[in-house]
Amino acid sequence: MISSVLLLLAQAAPASSTKPNEIIVVGRRAEQDLVQCLARDCPPAEEIEMSLQASVEQFTSGRYDDARSTLRNAIRRNRDHAADLPGPVSSLYATLSTVAEHTGDTAVWLRSARTNVEVLRRYVGESNVATLGQELSFGDTMVGIGTTREASAVYRNVQRKAEKAGHSDMAAGAAFRRAWLALTLGRYSDAEHLADEAVALARSNVQLMVELREIVRTRIAISHGDKGAVDALAKRLRQSAAEMPTLIFAPPIDDINRPTAFAQSNIIYDSAIAYADLGFWIRPDGRTSGIEVLRNAGLGPWRPGILRQIKARRYVPFDANSGYPGTYRIERFTVRADYGVPVGSRMKQRIGKLTVHVVDLTQTDAMSAAQRERMQEASAHR
Repeated sequence: MISSVLLLLAQAAPASSTKPNEIIVVGRRAEQDLVQCLARDCPPAEEIEMSLQASVEQFTSGRYDDARSTLRNAIRRNRDHAADLPGPVSSLYATLSTVAEHTGDTAVWLRSARTNVEVLRRYVGESNVATLGQELSFGDTMVGIGTTREASAVYRNVQRKAEKAGHSDMAAGAAFRRAWLALTLGRYSDAEHLADEAVALARSNVQLMVELREIVRTRIAISHGDKGAVDALAKRLRQSAAEMPTLIFAPPIDDINRPTAFAQSNIIYDSAIAYADLGFWIRPDGRTSGIEVLRNAGLGPWRPGILRQIKARRYVPFDANSGYPGTYRIERFTVRADYGVPVGSRMKQRIGKLTVHVVDLTQTDAMSAAQRERMQEASAHR
């Protein structure tokens, strides 16, 4: 359920055949640019941008530890420039937070997300839209690590500050997050009330909030056994093909944690991280198709469940010309356990339950070539 929450909060013709073991080759151009930048002692703003690009390139190619090192080194060199470059410096922390989530280092994940917000609060302003937006992302982080009470408090605080500062749409976004969180906790009456509140607060994005409220109501109907609720909602909603498709429904990904007679917190896993890049089409009718594994690094028994989850997703249908294949999307799925110290040991290891973490890679330079190729292939067959 948590993965479904974060997928929705982050909003947003069959593909041609491909070889099952196709590999996307990711180069190291950004890393080389960073090395050259550092060698000529380039300005901090340029170095931060090069570091961010290099870390994304490393992350995309599955080199999570390298990405983490690149970001940490960039932070060490540039954190004193936060007063002059608050946005770029905060981006370093935000990106490190994402990498730490996928590596399973919960402490760094949380600390980086918090520091990202603190930099903006100090140098941009507590009520600035950018600061409030990153505070909402921090709330999403709290949801991701399972501290829902704290996440709700973060969302409530952002809503209060946004209303006071006159940022109505930001306040509406915070209210909707509170609604969705209440929904996942089974507090359906609170969820409906908060969704209504989000609509009332909205100004320029009223229509979006109305649609999101309908999604909340649909999820409540599904929980009450209404199997036709998703189809009914999909018939009512439409959006422009130029917009990022809005997710209506996504089931949880199957849990493959090994049954054990011992406490889950004492299960020890090896240090390897399993990940895969999945490409798929979001068709104009809001359904997914042409799901393909673009790269698989040890996903193993999680693969069938992830494929089923993507296949079952429903997005808001969008208006498109006849023959338009849809939108091609690429997502990274990482499966890992958290780092921790097991009972009877002093060494940090991967322990506890395996969890899956998802991030959209569609717009990264390293994956854009794959997206362009699929779009060109589809256009050729129109």
